[in-house]
Amino acid sequence: MKKVTTLLAAAFVSLLAIVQAHAGNPVIRDRFTADPALLVHDGRAYLYAGHDEAAEDGNFFVMNEWVIYSSDDMLNWQYENAVPRSIFEWARRPTAWAAQAIERDGKFYWYVTVLNDAPDEPEKNGFAIGVAVSDNPVDGWRDALGGPLVSSDMTEAPAHMQSHETWDNIDPTVYIDDDGQAFLYWGNSHLYYAKLKDNMLELDGDIVQVEIQDMPGTFTEGPYLHKHNDTYYMTYAMDYPERIGYATAPSLEGPWSYGGLLLDVLPDTGTSHPAVEYFDGQWYFIYHTAALPTGGNYRRAVSIEKFDHNADGSIDQLIATASGIAYTPYRLQVMAGPNHFLRHQNRTPKIANPGEPLLSPNHDERLAAYDYKWHVVPGLANDGSDYVSLQAENLPGFYLKRTSTGRVIIAKHDGSDDFERLATFKKVRGLADRQWTSLQAYGERNKYLVQRGLDDVRVDSVSRNERERATFRLQEVTE
Repeated sequence: MKKVTTLLAAAFVSLLAIVQAHAGNPVIRDRFTADPALLVHDGRAYLYAGHDEAAEDGNFFVMNEWVIYSSDDMLNWQYENAVPRSIFEWARRPTAWAAQAIERDGKFYWYVTVLNDAPDEPEKNGFAIGVAVSDNPVDGWRDALGGPLVSSDMTEAPAHMQSHETWDNIDPTVYIDDDGQAFLYWGNSHLYYAKLKDNMLELDGDIVQVEIQDMPGTFTEGPYLHKHNDTYYMTYAMDYPERIGYATAPSLEGPWSYGGLLLDVLPDTGTSHPAVEYFDGQWYFIYHTAALPTGGNYRRAVSIEKFDHNADGSIDQLIATASGIAYTPYRLQVMAGPNHFLRHQNRTPKIANPGEPLLSPNHDERLAAYDYKWHVVPGLANDGSDYVSLQAENLPGFYLKRTSTGRVIIAKHDGSDDFERLATFKKVRGLADRQWTSLQAYGERNKYLVQRGLDDVRVDSVSRNERERATFRLQEVTE
């Protein structure tokens, strides 16, 4: 993995001058969304996702519908439509799982995961792949077949799956090759593909089970296809909790060889489900996290990162970020030290020199640099211009928060008013230098964010001798 050097802006940026219009990732915030897929059509990006509706204490997926958003810049997303699972009358339960749409010859085909209900043919019970069709990418979707395109009797499920309700036939992804041949890939535990006929509604030949060579783990689910130069790429989830890896092949028929790790395990969700698309001159990686307040394994949220292919065709490991593709993160300097910055390690705030060899658990210097980065957002409890909250850049949804004892921790937003109050700071002129900034605890007139030691950051009253330890400024970080 190539080493990326972090460049700091030439000038310091006062915290008082930072204004952010919205909070970066996740990009969809009006509801919980998961299993993203993207379709680019006529200069517009269409995002298709499942709608997570599980209760906060739910113990499984509740997904009654898919939702569609669109954007002309990948930053601002407009809600377009919701499509209920019930358009597939043969399916049952709230199982609007992963799906992907594609256009061919002026029609749109949407390959979806649902649970098949076949009481008269029990061998076909289990998760299946259906197809919806429409004349446009947003509405008018209708079941194209009146039954599954792929059902459980068409594949031999892994031994660990229940025989009456297998789930190896999930997560379809579709790609039309340069010669016009369409391929459908899908699977859980087993990875499958089949060619599609020109009508996009029938398999053209046998279903083939695929092995990925040299993979350091096991295939789980969520394949997604793209092509760069003359190489075919497949991103997918492996192991559980899921990591996202990628494989490459000279053709869509393989052979597939493991390329590397794209995304590590995310907090509070066992899944992350990748999608990759090229839009307006840029490659994007789309996935889901649990970063929204009260988010979790069954309450997920779509996020987006930019990426590029290296000259040799490889792709560097990505980081799930809070800033996303819209904003630049910052490093928070403490006035007390010549080169002291606020970082977090194992979700604990610390003060350190970025030049010191403090490595993340996987000993990757590039990834360790993210521990110093913060996404600055309007105050959670008060979004006025004088208030901010600080989100850990590489832990979306986790904020700098004071506890009842005054210690400062990194904690997941739990959706409560109390959390928002404790994670909000008022910006005031620096106690030691009026050109810098001090962060006053929200609702606490005489308590400030203060460095008491390299491993001791807290909110407390500040003595005259401690003023430099409670005075900060931000540096913009670019890579």
